[in-house]
Amino acid sequence: MHLYIVERNDNLIKKRARPAKPLEGERKKYNQMEFFKKIGILLILFIVGLTIETCNKEVLYECNCPESKYECSILSFSVDQVNEDDLSRRPIPESLECRKDFALVFKFDVERTFIAKCKPVHSLFLQSAFACSCYSPSYLKESIISIQVFSDKDFGETHPAGTDIAELFKILIGGTKLLSFEDFIELPDITSYLRFACVLTETSIDEGEYEFTFVVNLADERSYEQSVKNIFK
Repeated sequence: MHLYIVERNDNLIKKRARPAKPLEGERKKYNQMEFFKKIGILLILFIVGLTIETCNKEVLYECNCPESKYECSILSFSVDQVNEDDLSRRPIPESLECRKDFALVFKFDVERTFIAKCKPVHSLFLQSAFACSCYSPSYLKESIISIQVFSDKDFGETHPAGTDIAELFKILIGGTKLLSFEDFIELPDITSYLRFACVLTETSIDEGEYEFTFVVNLADERSYEQSVKNIFK
């Protein structure tokens, strides 16, 4: 029988591993990152909100938008023929398909009623590029339903006397663009064109004196009528 002596060595006994605690410096760095992340998100939300607010309220000064809004009510309208001297000084562009010796001037007389005062909004961070578009400074209280034109003489076989020939007339916009009456009354900023020139697109007309009667029909069932005569040669 053999007897063995075993000596105890405490250094050989392994202690149970414990989870390491995060270093204080790393914890502080993590907190700082979370703080700046939240600040960044709030800053982005602030800029987005400011952009939307600016576009909605309009930065009036920067984009020269009008400060007041008006309601316009049509009282009457007039049609006058442009005389030869005015046509010679400001001729109708040759590129337009219409008669160059005949033009009319439409003018709507309106009563403007003040609706609201718009307070300008200034942005400390946004430039005028963010100002979006201006609102229409005024609008028609009674919209125009239609504009009709009648002649006392035949305009060929397709347009007998007394029938509506409005399709033969066009509104001259900016001196280069022709617009039909139907497209005109659909303009969102129609109050910006309460005075305009009108030309006749039918070039083959029999010689003689013609009387054109223009009728403007409004949504409230009112109608305004104006006549003008011209001698075609």
